[in-house]
Amino acid sequence: MFKRYIVIAFRNLQRQRLFTFINIAGLAVSMTVCLIVLISVRENFSYDNFHPAASRTWRITTHAQTPDGRKYHMASVPLPMGAALKNNYAAVENEATLYGVLNGEGKIDKKKIYISGTFATPSFFEVFGFKLAAGDPRTALVTPNSIVLTAETAQRFFGTNDPMGKVIQFDRFGSFIVSGVMEPAPSKSHIDYEAFAAMSSVPSLEQSKVLPDKLNNWDQVQSSYTYVVMRRGEKLSALESALKDQAHRYDGLVQKGQGSMAFEPQALSKITPSQELVDDIGGTPPWGKILAEIGVALGLIICACFNYTNLSIVRSLQRAKEVGVRKVNGAQRWQIFLQFITESVIMCILSLIMAVLLLLLMQATHFRGLPVPDNNLLEPRLLMLFLLFSIVIGIVAGAIPAWALSAFQPAKVLKNLIDIKLFGGLGLRKTLIVIQFSLSLTAIIFLVTVYRQFHYKAIKDMGFYRKDILNVPLADADFQRMKERMLQLKDVGTATASSGTLGMPRHCNFCVIRTGESKDRMEFGYYAGDVDFLKVMHLRLMAGTTFPESASAEKEQYIIINEKAVSVMGIKSPADAIGRTLFLSDSLPVSIIGVVKDFNFQPIEVNIRPMAIRFVPAEFHQLQLAMLKGDKEQQVADVKKIWTAMHPGEIFTSEWMDEQLGSRDGREVVSMLGFLVFITTLIAALGLLGIVAYTSFTRRKEIAIRKVLGASAAGLLMLLSKNYIKLIVIAGCIALPLGYISSLLFLQIFAYRVSTGILAMLGSFLFLVFLALVTIFSQTWRAIEVNPADNLRND
Repeated sequence: MFKRYIVIAFRNLQRQRLFTFINIAGLAVSMTVCLIVLISVRENFSYDNFHPAASRTWRITTHAQTPDGRKYHMASVPLPMGAALKNNYAAVENEATLYGVLNGEGKIDKKKIYISGTFATPSFFEVFGFKLAAGDPRTALVTPNSIVLTAETAQRFFGTNDPMGKVIQFDRFGSFIVSGVMEPAPSKSHIDYEAFAAMSSVPSLEQSKVLPDKLNNWDQVQSSYTYVVMRRGEKLSALESALKDQAHRYDGLVQKGQGSMAFEPQALSKITPSQELVDDIGGTPPWGKILAEIGVALGLIICACFNYTNLSIVRSLQRAKEVGVRKVNGAQRWQIFLQFITESVIMCILSLIMAVLLLLLMQATHFRGLPVPDNNLLEPRLLMLFLLFSIVIGIVAGAIPAWALSAFQPAKVLKNLIDIKLFGGLGLRKTLIVIQFSLSLTAIIFLVTVYRQFHYKAIKDMGFYRKDILNVPLADADFQRMKERMLQLKDVGTATASSGTLGMPRHCNFCVIRTGESKDRMEFGYYAGDVDFLKVMHLRLMAGTTFPESASAEKEQYIIINEKAVSVMGIKSPADAIGRTLFLSDSLPVSIIGVVKDFNFQPIEVNIRPMAIRFVPAEFHQLQLAMLKGDKEQQVADVKKIWTAMHPGEIFTSEWMDEQLGSRDGREVVSMLGFLVFITTLIAALGLLGIVAYTSFTRRKEIAIRKVLGASAAGLLMLLSKNYIKLIVIAGCIALPLGYISSLLFLQIFAYRVSTGILAMLGSFLFLVFLALVTIFSQTWRAIEVNPADNLRND
């Protein structure tokens, strides 16, 4: 029986080739997006599922409020928190603390590799269950200056050689002996560091001032993370009570109006997907992104299913007599229903094959329109999941037309097909068309706004110079010596050493500053730069001067601030600020030597805030070369020659500043949105195509009679099209305010933004009207061109 159903299904698909292709293509494009989301969601929920005692493991988070009322929910806690909980509360069975500041270049012989690492307590492996391929997990993190590497990091450093006992040298932290190599984790973890060093190394680093005093400091929260394992049978309330007890340390802050701090447990299973806490670790996806992906996928597949239903009805109405004949010959309703469901499932399986081929093509061509996963799409378990997904979609999409068409009365369909009414007429499908085109127009308006905003971001003058500046890493070279060597090149105009690139997120550091007259502390953003920093970046001095050539490299003496900082400190003018003393971290006095005009030292998502430029050579990470106009490739080659001579055996990297900032211009976001908008609009057009084809088919005798009575082609075209044009206008009336609101909400992300653009909205609407008219006229004109005699012939 099923074999006969399959044969009939393929015959019908082959007979209606164009209709079949449109149907399969529409479903396939939607399924492509759904499969990407399916893989992504599957991976996002595979984090942290291998840790022992996961149900009893909690991460401690911090709720902090600043004196000016700003509130932060932070993933980090004070560094002493773990030991305090383990030693003072019987309900806590074990704890593990991470101090994620072990970042920098690790060196073995002449090989240097950047490492993102953390200091960890010896209980780390016991709490999280990571396995070691080499070394003893009980002792690997006990001895000071011992370090455990991930398998990938060990491979990068040592290749196939045995890494155990080898020494890795950090410029800042000193030497560490490899005491273990981790096995690859069974699945993903939010703890994604490349190296884990013994926490017992921290005291000596604090004594030598390499690290700030945090081991016994309850006032510093950043970069330290505490996890606790509760004893069996202990309730969460016991941990909450302990955290409230620890929060009493900050009662004095509340009484003095200096803010507040409180602590909250977070279940290990709730860390991923991320709640987007401040100072979190790992690149885990946030809940908002996952829900948005699921919402887009569901919306697309629901629209595609409805379109499939519409198009199936149009095609199936032409087979209504077949249904009548089969029923006269004794076929039961469930058999006919099963026939149409079989055809629907086959259609979806064919769409699945096309969708997988599309994904493979995207992987091979590195398509940027969607975040195509790197997974092996031909993995048997994944293919089975895809197949199950397509069968479910086929049943859902085919159920409505199968149920309706299997209910045809033989006498009625064999007598007059025109009188058949499905689902109470066209109201439901007209409503669907309005909804689909409303969504399409809203998406188009939103896309245009996103494009305009990111284009504005790419060309906006941020108040500093960004063209023809080549960023070159200092590595371990002396900045002054390397600067002198680079200035010998004929194409290098000026050069400066700096801690990072202006305008790049996370390149800006932060410090706490107070004035001599007040005990109130203020948070400033800052960049470290040398005496030529203002000159290279074209920053305008409003008062004072840049750093003097005699500035000390060991002890900080001077500071340059912006106009916003002058205003926040209550100083009347930039000139009045010159010579005043500020205190860094409450104790280091520095003198204001200059005030620069405000500029966007952070991305345009945020307003200009108080900032400083400091002369701290220890924080210089790169040399920024202002190049003259010329052959950029040759200029980079000349710079590379000098750099390689100063760093023998190391790999040279460089980046043009405008390209570095341009990498954040949102091109990938716009490409992805554009692709999704294209799919949404395509689905809406296919839905409109289906309903126009359906009505043209059912009104074919009316059209023939009107033509016989002398109706013109233009009149018939308007008669058949005016109702659909009304639907598009209604969709426009709904979508224009929705597009305006969604665009307005998006633009609120940016402190500096474009207007919503009424002309852009009207242009989007006219584009959609044009697309709809092409779709409508293509079907109505086809119906009008048919010879009236063919339609009036006696059936």
